[in-house]
Amino acid sequence: MRAITAELIHDGSGFVTGRALLVQGDRSAGLVSLDAIPEGAVREDWGPVALLPGTVNAHGHAFQNLLKGFADDRTFDLWRDDVLYPFSERLDGHDIYTGALFAFAEALLAGVTTTVDFFYLHDGGNGNARRVIEAARATGIRLVFARAFYDEDAPSAAPVRYREKAHEAAARCKELAREYEGDPLISIQPAPHSLHAASPETIACALEVAHELDVPCHLHLAEAAYERAHIEERYGTTPVRLLYREGLLGPRLVTIHTVWVDDEELDMLAEAGVGVVHCPGANAFLGDGIARVPEMIARGIRVALGPDGGCANNRQSIFEEMRQATLMAKARLVDGSAMTAGVALALGTKAGGDLLGMPVGSFAAGCFADAVALDLDDLSLQPLATLEHQVVSSMQATAVARVMVGGEIVVDGGRPQRFDLAELRTRIAETTGAWTRP
Repeated sequence: MRAITAELIHDGSGFVTGRALLVQGDRSAGLVSLDAIPEGAVREDWGPVALLPGTVNAHGHAFQNLLKGFADDRTFDLWRDDVLYPFSERLDGHDIYTGALFAFAEALLAGVTTTVDFFYLHDGGNGNARRVIEAARATGIRLVFARAFYDEDAPSAAPVRYREKAHEAAARCKELAREYEGDPLISIQPAPHSLHAASPETIACALEVAHELDVPCHLHLAEAAYERAHIEERYGTTPVRLLYREGLLGPRLVTIHTVWVDDEELDMLAEAGVGVVHCPGANAFLGDGIARVPEMIARGIRVALGPDGGCANNRQSIFEEMRQATLMAKARLVDGSAMTAGVALALGTKAGGDLLGMPVGSFAAGCFADAVALDLDDLSLQPLATLEHQVVSSMQATAVARVMVGGEIVVDGGRPQRFDLAELRTRIAETTGAWTRP
């Protein structure tokens, strides 16, 4: 057993002194006072740092990191049609691996220890999925691979490589789950893309897979005004009401964005136990609006945070999403108390683990030993008397000194330990060097 000490440790309520994090293998054995460290434990003094549970990215699209800058400053339809669709057609297996390596590396360096990749470049199989998983293993990040279900006959211009019959997607999702069963760093979860790309029947199929695997099911929902209008025209009702009508709302369902919803729909989500991933940076970047997160929390809806894909945000930091979440809530409600730093910090840590059904985002005994150490000498964390507020509102990436995943230090001194940054930059340049911004 290891006993990690630091100047400050966050115990879920705030920063405290005089504590140690006990680590047994890849799991936390909880926080104890210094005089209660078990005899024989190997002591590690991490020095003048603040130790936090690793942050949890509950939604992303890793390959999109390669598209950063190419899609900026566009309306959503041009973002999708001029960049996302045509550029994603260019990516082969080598490029998909590079994009995932890029996204996961950026996330780790920003203190993310668990990340979701909502993936849909299938090419009729699981070969590309395995490349993403290989990239996660190469970096050392904990990965939730959310395998998308995208209907073969969906009424959109999306590339053929996204599309499959629902039963094929289900079989391939379960195949991956069997393949990586027992791997502590990899979780496979189903992810019907959205109501404009997956029919209610496909979503029901994905929920059956989620039940069989005992995992959540991810779905983009009510992301933008155009989507709400499209669903109303196609089905005669709004997105949430359609899911309610079809009996598809439930505690396994994790909806992404969920911006364009009214009070009655929020009540439906709350009553059904549906979770929501708030993506404030991406919603602002794409001009989609601001999700009603304080109202969700007031109703008891479980909420976590995600930066979304690289070209829908250009950052892979949950600390940044905490800041964005607080600022947007305050601006929308014209209320400086609309979301506190403590709430935002919880959304990016423990709430993410709860939403994904995983023992992450907390130092509680039995959780994975995932942690981020912040350098207390970093100027962006001053003054330390109000440290929790600095972490959410003013911290810069320079403060992330060390990152641990499953008891293994994967970032130290602000440098990755498992891969070479120069080599990664070369790979990115090889893939994107000839691209031009449309």
